[in-house]
This record gives sequence, structure tokens and C-alpha cells, in this order.
Amino acid sequence: MISTLLTILKILAMIILVLLGTAVVFLILVLAVPVRYRISVHRRTEEEAPVVADARVTWLLHILNAAFFYPETRFRVRILCFTLFRAPSASKPDTENKKKKPADAACGKGDAEEKPEEKQEVPESRKKTQNIQKSETGTETETETDTVSDMQNVRTEEKEEKEEKRSILDFFKKLFSVLKNIKYTIAQICDKIKHIVNNIQYYIKVIKSDTFRRGWTVCFGEIQILLKKLLPGKITGQLRIGTGDPAGTGQVMAVYGILYPLLGNHIDINPDFDQQVIEGELFIKGKITVFRILKTAGVIYFNRDLRRLIKLLKREAI
Repeated sequence: MISTLLTILKILAMIILVLLGTAVVFLILVLAVPVRYRISVHRRTEEEAPVVADARVTWLLHILNAAFFYPETRFRVRILCFTLFRAPSASKPDTENKKKKPADAACGKGDAEEKPEEKQEVPESRKKTQNIQKSETGTETETETDTVSDMQNVRTEEKEEKEEKRSILDFFKKLFSVLKNIKYTIAQICDKIKHIVNNIQYYIKVIKSDTFRRGWTVCFGEIQILLKKLLPGKITGQLRIGTGDPAGTGQVMAVYGILYPLLGNHIDINPDFDQQVIEGELFIKGKITVFRILKTAGVIYFNRDLRRLIKLLKREAI
């Protein structure tokens, strides 16, 4: 019984050790094996797609790889031969124009026309009686309309006087409110100027402090090292450049001469003094390890001076 338990424990211990060993090996591979990138670009004015680009990122003997293609704009990620993600290429726009069908509907006019209604004739005797009634009522309504018009004139004059008084009062009220607002706005502007001046003085003190100096040196040094590791280790290219103007092409070559100590023999530029053209090819290759990125992030994150500097910039350590 005891021997069987011991064998089971040995088997479990071996399984745990194997799992821990594989986890440690995988962690070392992730940290130590570099991620490699390669970018190739070429431009030809004679081709249909003047610019063609191909970017690839690989890790651990191309077990994990990603690729991007232009102008097809395709992106894919693979593990060995199995595709994890694939972005389809952009569909080409249709160039054919569709024919528009003419509208065949036509508005038809009706054949039947409406006939005007016949007016009924009024007898002459009735017309005479109507004229007499209108003349009698006209004299009575004239006096009434005169009195009503006089009353309306009086009321309109009273309304105009009241409106003038209200307009004068509204004008003075608005003028008083404007002056009051001007006073408040001037006070607010002065307060904002004082606040801005105090902030500028505070941040100047922070920049001049020893905490900022030590934190800046650590942060700048780590980022500089990371950029050096991230920069491509190999750059090769051949370019043919022409601006169409010999003087402009000469200026471009003068800039190339200034940058020659940095570029060296990696990129060759051939001037074209006759045509306006930019074509050639460029190849970039480099690598970066995850360990270097994590180290830079850890040094920056756990640095006391940088953490205190962030608090000072947020004004949390006052």
C-alpha cells in the first residue's frame, strides 16, 4: 500500500517538474528569443501600382509570423502553417457606369373640360331695392365708424407711450447688467491670470528640482538604449531622384552629402537632372527582444524619482 502511494507521488512530482520545466523554457524563449522584422519597399513609375510594400514580423524560427502587403492591403497571422487571423484585401471599386433608364411616364391631359357655371340673372326690380337699402344704411354706419376710429386712435397713442417707457426702462436695465458683467469678467480674467502665473512658477520649480534631473536622466537613458536596440541593423537601398530642376536636384544631393556619415554606403542615391522622378527600392531588417522592453518598462515604473515626479506634476505631493 505504501509503495503504491510512493509511486503515485513520484509520478505526480515528475509531472509537476515537467510542467514547471516547460513553463520555464517557454518563458526563457519568450524573453530571450528576439522578434525580427523585415520591410521591403520598391517604387516603379512604369508599373500599375507605383508603390509596393511587404512587411513581415517573425519569432522563433518563423513559428509565429505576421505579414502585411500593400497595395493589396492584406494582413495575416500564422502559427506554423495554421492561420490565426486574416484580414481580407480591399475590394476594387467598380469602374463601369450603370445606364440610367429614362422615365417613360407622361402626364396625360384630360379631354373633358369643366364648363363654367351659368350665373343666374337678377331682376332689375330687386337690384333697385338693394341699392336703396345700401344708401340708407351707409349714412348710419358712417357716424359709427368715425367714433370707433377716434377711440382706436386714442388707444394706439396710449399703447405707444407705454411701449416707449418700457423700452427706455429695458435699455437702462440692459446697460446696468452689461456694466455689472464687465466688472465680473474683469475680476475673472484677473483670477485666471494669477492662477496661470502660479502654475508656471510651480512647474518651473519642479523642473529645476533635483528630482526632475535624476528622473529625466534615468528615463532618457533607458529610452535611448531601447531605441538603439529597436533601430534596424541592416538598411540597403537604391534611389533615383529628380526634381525636374537641376538646382533642386543639386540641393537634394547636398542634403544627402550632409547625411552621408549616418547613411554610409547603405543607401545609394542617383540624381536625375532631366526628369521629375522618384523611384527605387529599400530594404530594412532589425530585431528586438521582449526582455529589453520589459527591462526598460520596469526601470521607468519602479524608479522612485520618476514616481515622485509624476505626483509633483499632478500636484498630488503638495
